[in-house]
Amino acid sequence: MRIPPSLLLGLGRFLLFILLEAACIYMVSHNGIVQRYRLIGKLRQVQGFFWEKYASMKEYSSLRETNDALAQENTLLMSRLYNKTEENTPQPAEMKQPFEFIGAKVVRNTVGTPHNYLIIDKGSKDGIGEDMGVITPVGAIGITRAVSENYTYVLSFLNTSQQVSAKIGKSETFGPLSWDAAHPGMAILEEIPQHLEIQQNDTIYTSGFSAFYPPDIPIGIVTGSKLVNGVHLSLSIKLLQDFRSINHVMVVKNNNKEELEKLINSVKK
Repeated sequence: MRIPPSLLLGLGRFLLFILLEAACIYMVSHNGIVQRYRLIGKLRQVQGFFWEKYASMKEYSSLRETNDALAQENTLLMSRLYNKTEENTPQPAEMKQPFEFIGAKVVRNTVGTPHNYLIIDKGSKDGIGEDMGVITPVGAIGITRAVSENYTYVLSFLNTSQQVSAKIGKSETFGPLSWDAAHPGMAILEEIPQHLEIQQNDTIYTSGFSAFYPPDIPIGIVTGSKLVNGVHLSLSIKLLQDFRSINHVMVVKNNNKEELEKLINSVKK
């Protein structure tokens, strides 16, 4: 019996269709597993990304807590250092320490203008008033100028209207120190006697002759000097504190300030 060519062609097409369907089912069944593994791999990558971000956030949160704890410890150590007290040394209840140090966080800080300032998150309810020195563990940075209940405006040392009494560490010679606005990060110490031998990298400290700061708070180091009008030296000072990275500060409360000011005013009258 002869099979018509059209039937053979149709049967061939049917068999080819069956073969292709079988191949598709085989490929789908196997590739489905591969795809599942690939999908699981992608999910693991996404999970890993979020786990990593979560770990970073947790580490950052922990770091902030650590920084806060270190700031509190620095405040306590500063108080002991400048009040000459030991941790376990009892003090008379009526005895008031010369200086109190109030820790605070910086919530605003400017560095790119001639009149820079900081705002900190402590105010009058925390014992802060106007005309108090502000420092960090690195050095002196400004003076409080305006105080609200919860915040304080600090006139930054990076300010053309700011000046502080400073001394050269080795010689105890002092003079007015002001910001060099032409060279950010630098200051100028003036009225230094010309006969004084100045060494490169001599440390400059607060003199303690103002009511703002206790003595010996670091400010900067000497980088150069020049003779002015043939009378005195002007020293170039590199500030120790990087004002772009200030997060925590300490406000210096001089408990003897009012008494000192009354005494000075009585003499003036």
